[in-house]
Amino acid sequence: MKAKLTFLLIFTFALLSFNACKDSKDDDDLGKEMTDDEYTNRWIYNKMKSLYLWNTDLPASPDFTQESKPFFRSILFRYGNVNGDRFSWIEEDKSKETKSLFAEPNLGFEYIPMSYFATGVEKESSSLGFFVVYVHKGSDAESKELKRGQVIYKVNGTDVDYDNYKDIFDGKTSLTLSVYDNDGAKTTLRTIQASEKKKSPVFISKVIPNTKIGYLMYNGFERGPDEEDENNFEYDIQLMQSIQSLYSQGITDLVLDLRYNPGGYLTSAIDLASALYPGRTGKIFAREKYNKHFEDSLLAKYNNDKSIFDDYFLEKAYNTDVTIPKSKLTRLYIIAAEYSASASELVLHNLRPYMTVYHIGETTVGKDKASMTVDSKDSRIKWQIQPLISRLSDVDGNGNYINGLTPDKRVSEWAEGYTMQRAIYSDGSETEIPSLSMWIGGLAELGEPSEPLLAEAIYHIQTGSFRPNVKSTTLPSKTSVRVPRIQHNNESRQRIIIDADRFSDSRKNK
Repeated sequence: MKAKLTFLLIFTFALLSFNACKDSKDDDDLGKEMTDDEYTNRWIYNKMKSLYLWNTDLPASPDFTQESKPFFRSILFRYGNVNGDRFSWIEEDKSKETKSLFAEPNLGFEYIPMSYFATGVEKESSSLGFFVVYVHKGSDAESKELKRGQVIYKVNGTDVDYDNYKDIFDGKTSLTLSVYDNDGAKTTLRTIQASEKKKSPVFISKVIPNTKIGYLMYNGFERGPDEEDENNFEYDIQLMQSIQSLYSQGITDLVLDLRYNPGGYLTSAIDLASALYPGRTGKIFAREKYNKHFEDSLLAKYNNDKSIFDDYFLEKAYNTDVTIPKSKLTRLYIIAAEYSASASELVLHNLRPYMTVYHIGETTVGKDKASMTVDSKDSRIKWQIQPLISRLSDVDGNGNYINGLTPDKRVSEWAEGYTMQRAIYSDGSETEIPSLSMWIGGLAELGEPSEPLLAEAIYHIQTGSFRPNVKSTTLPSKTSVRVPRIQHNNESRQRIIIDADRFSDSRKNK
């Protein structure tokens, strides 16, 4: 089978000819008398025995008669535990519909679903809204005056709530949005038309006025607008051109903003890291570790060459003739927060052995392992799985940032832009959510020197120290207001994808 072998998160693997990664006969020997669930579950189990990072911890006699989704979760190692498997997942296989990896509708803006208090009344329950974090330039959303910091509370006349927030945009290309404006007032915008055209992940590239500080906001490690085209590297080339332009303008420092970047292609991450580190030739950027069965199979294929588990800095952008810009940076400022994951964390963590990296923002997601999408052409198997298969580390073998990467300077754009109020999750842990009745400006404009996270980086560049902490504006809750946990919209994109020919190509570019 041409398995989908899409490697996610912080790293992935290649198709190779490894038998565990393909279905030569789609496991026809599983038996025709089984139910579809049992047939699928036995296929899942066989794949997990070969690929899963914790393959030796799989239950010896699982209940194959369950429905496939609960079956998959039942065999995961410490499912949901920070010291186990938080990120493997199963979903209905839509690959036969030629759905690309990032195929969600392009609304012209990005948002984060979040609980909030609308009126500040102590006994009220929380509401849920979509906080707009950025609007794509040239989009219809921009022309209809949707702005960063606005809170969408109604879509096409339907209130956003905890039951519909995951699918309220599904299938909609025409959107009438009701929002809290940046002054806290309610308004309804003119109808927005969604577009199928993707936007470059290079969102902002500029030199801060009256300084030699470059600012680059990069929102996804994506290679090109068509994820199905394996030879399209348009976005990678744009990324290299943007960095080269900043260097050509004589910048002495760079602020790389990854606060909303959930990950993407490993090769794009290597390209970016190679353009930031000034002495890249022959140096290792990342190391991989798989289960013993998988590693032994790879070593047998590649004549016991252990370098196949190493990823090197590149001289040319992956699979192109574009020369990677030469960096003269001695230090790097990276803005990363609670939505920064996988490839973003990889760049932040794995550059530190080579240069001084300052992390400003919030603790990141903590996705330090790789996963891989495996599907089947067998019509009876309606699911695809994405098990964790690899641990990643830096050149010194250091990784294991399962609790996220802690910032050198904590700055919350939410606390800076909104009055926050404490609330409680159902498990008893505390959180903070905005109180819109006490609006203090919303989210500041990205790329402006006054934007709190960028301002912190500029201050450190110019003074050599971080600004003193200011008194928190978080209000204590007088009542035990409970709020549900929310799945953020970029969680499904926390991934890194690698190509089938990665091993041979990476050697060529050492």
